[in-house]
Amino acid sequence: MSSVASSWISLQQDPKAIDSLHTLATNRHALSSISTSQVFTLLQVLQHLWQDQAMTAAQRTSAFSQTYHLLARWAHIQRSAAKGSTDQSQLQEAVTGALQLLQSHWCTAHLSAACILFLGAATHGLATEQREAVAHAACSAIRVHKAELSQSSHVTELAAGLANIMISLQFQGSLVHWMLAIVLSLWSPNDQASLKQQPHGVTSIYTAASDLVRQITPLYSMMRHVGSAMLQTRTDCPKAAMQMTQLISDATNSGHWQEGMTGVLAAGGLLDGLARGTAALPPSSPPLQALCHLLTQACSASQAAIDQAKQAVHNSEADAQSHDILSELGGWYVWRDAAAFACCQTWQACRLPPASGSAVICLMSCLWTSCLTLTGLFQAPALGLSTEQGNVWLRNQCSSRLLQEAATMARIAAELYRLVDSQAQQVCRDLLQKGARELYEGYRAYALKTPLPWMQDIDAAAVRQVLDKAFMSGVLLMTAFWSVTAATDHKRGPADKTSSTKATASLAAGPTITAVGQATTEPGGAVSARPHANAAAAGGSMIEEHASRAKQQGNSSLVAAELLDSMSYLQFCRMKLTAYNTLLKNVLTSVSTSAEATQLLMDKLPAYSDLVATPNAASAHADASQSGRQQAAWSSDTILATRVMLLMNALGACLPALPQGDAALQAAPMMFLYLQHPQKPVSAAAHSLFCAVLKRSDKKEELIPFYMKRALEAYPSCTHISGLSAGVDAAMRELPSGSPVVLLTLHSLADHASALLSASGGMKKNPEAGLDLIRLLAQMLLVIEFQFLPDAMSNVGAVVLECPSTDVQLSACNCVHEVLMTSDDYTRKVRCAQWYQHLAADCAEAKPEPALAGDDFENLSLTRDANPLL
Repeated sequence: MSSVASSWISLQQDPKAIDSLHTLATNRHALSSISTSQVFTLLQVLQHLWQDQAMTAAQRTSAFSQTYHLLARWAHIQRSAAKGSTDQSQLQEAVTGALQLLQSHWCTAHLSAACILFLGAATHGLATEQREAVAHAACSAIRVHKAELSQSSHVTELAAGLANIMISLQFQGSLVHWMLAIVLSLWSPNDQASLKQQPHGVTSIYTAASDLVRQITPLYSMMRHVGSAMLQTRTDCPKAAMQMTQLISDATNSGHWQEGMTGVLAAGGLLDGLARGTAALPPSSPPLQALCHLLTQACSASQAAIDQAKQAVHNSEADAQSHDILSELGGWYVWRDAAAFACCQTWQACRLPPASGSAVICLMSCLWTSCLTLTGLFQAPALGLSTEQGNVWLRNQCSSRLLQEAATMARIAAELYRLVDSQAQQVCRDLLQKGARELYEGYRAYALKTPLPWMQDIDAAAVRQVLDKAFMSGVLLMTAFWSVTAATDHKRGPADKTSSTKATASLAAGPTITAVGQATTEPGGAVSARPHANAAAAGGSMIEEHASRAKQQGNSSLVAAELLDSMSYLQFCRMKLTAYNTLLKNVLTSVSTSAEATQLLMDKLPAYSDLVATPNAASAHADASQSGRQQAAWSSDTILATRVMLLMNALGACLPALPQGDAALQAAPMMFLYLQHPQKPVSAAAHSLFCAVLKRSDKKEELIPFYMKRALEAYPSCTHISGLSAGVDAAMRELPSGSPVVLLTLHSLADHASALLSASGGMKKNPEAGLDLIRLLAQMLLVIEFQFLPDAMSNVGAVVLECPSTDVQLSACNCVHEVLMTSDDYTRKVRCAQWYQHLAADCAEAKPEPALAGDDFENLSLTRDANPLL
């Protein structure tokens, strides 16, 4: 026997079986039918609850609420059944009891919501007079418990019950309008204090506002239900809809954010309901046009109010005054988010209101400041909150309706972006960049300053969930932005575009991400790495502020540079997405064809002073190997490194677009810093950038010595041999003929190789790294100018002969032999072969057995077929 069946039997035998009642109420949505005898049992439970004086108030309230939830389920089932199947006597008894309960002095807000839910479901079987009595009782209960209901979790039940009551009245008379007015004023200024309870700044104020958004979204569903029913039950639907629209408009334009947020949700729900189905009103009808105008106006007015409140916060000095302004700012955020939610839902349902700059800007603002934010978590350690409090905030954020709608909001913003003018498009790109930057800066500060034990106790999966949505939303939006830009550029005429496929491929591959809280050796995993009043006019002015920039950014290459900068801020939370790789390839291709776009991207590089500054990291992040010393940001900040790596790789592919000269030197300071970065993918990007800078610069002989110094200082701990080989190869190709820097480079490599092989000069012995340098020196012999060849061979030979053991000498000779075998330069092969014979002989004299067999020396000739060396 199932638990539900046994609970019915237990409740029939004993109306005091509260546990059985709780089980039934918990599983009520799974009940496909409730029999007459079971309804009779529920009515007996109600009688017992009225008479039992031994129960506490909390127990009685809970039991009443659960009983009326079950009765509401029964009424809903009967409503879907054939007409006349409802037992009127039982229905009348249950309704009478609910009305009495609403009027009792000990009825709570929780119980009122349950009763109204039941009465709404039961009104289909009542006469007109009884329906009006139910409406009066519901309105009276709302007015009595207004403060509690506005901050409770029962708004969904309340909204569903009120919608059914309004529908049962056939939208006639002033009673319906009175009910709607009471709902719209449920969060009136005099009774709303939830935003005045947080003393810790704008983001904490907004956290309370975000919770309020979650509570009031059921109003949208309520009005959608009303609108759909209005189409089916009224022949003069446009007139009734217009009357409701006017009432909603009066509330929305009252000047208070509380009525504004409820009004805009009611407007959105009503628009959704009236525009659905085969009987939907046409978009040109007065009610729909008025509702669309109301939503668009709310988008621009709320954003303007936020901008004005932010300016007031910036200008405020007194703490008390500042706190009041912060509370007001949180309210405007709620209005803006409610407007964005309503626009998102209506556009998804019926593609209304028509695309406008104010609507897409409202969506973008809400997406990046409300949906995809972790500000509450970032601020929790600084405010002295516990990890449990941080996890509570994180769970609330992950379960919020706004975060659940983030993907839909991003998709609709991308659709609307294609339909608005260039000025609004520029604002959208700026909002995306600002949102990505704030998320990056917030996580960067959080990773540096938060003690490691505190971070380890935070739910890493929840953090990853928000960051994943942020990255995917960013890629979706940037792909839409670029497709519009590319299409516009194509209409202007084809352009000759070239790019480095190799560089693009390396960028597309990039580092991988690990789960938050796990260790990683690549900077792509930096998420887990631990380093340590006229609304229209106001909305128009916001767009006009970016008008000149929109004209300047008309070039697709400049837009591509902007998008690359935005992408760099999201590198720390990067995921493996094919769309991201395609987007990166396209924007990089565009930037690499324009000197102006490349210069714009170079201007986005972090300031050198910020890179060398010591971050104010928590003591728990100090590296034990540093004996408590704090490292500079460029070496210790892995979040910063993810951004810098993308910019360096991108510039390496795009610098050929710059004219020959000193323009490329702007990137040199950062490049030299990151040559010694402990993350090898980052240092490899610095080596790649050096090759590109060297090719475009006229100060080659000044750059190469400093490059060799910085690179060899960190070899082999940070500098990888592949990056060093690329840098040396670029130096040999770019240096002018006869430059003494060639010998300086060779001597630097020889000295460092000798130190690694013999553990001299304070270096730790590292034969493998030293042999890699021997190979690099041998490769230099194949490209060095003839006038420097004798000195070069002498230096390489000296390094080999100075090896501390014959085994290392043999290995070094083999390294030289392997490199010489690859040469096709017959003009210098004879000389190199003769030198190698003498070197091998010298090594053999120092060792009983020769480095190579005698036959190997005899077979050396100028013919490749005769000897593999040739």
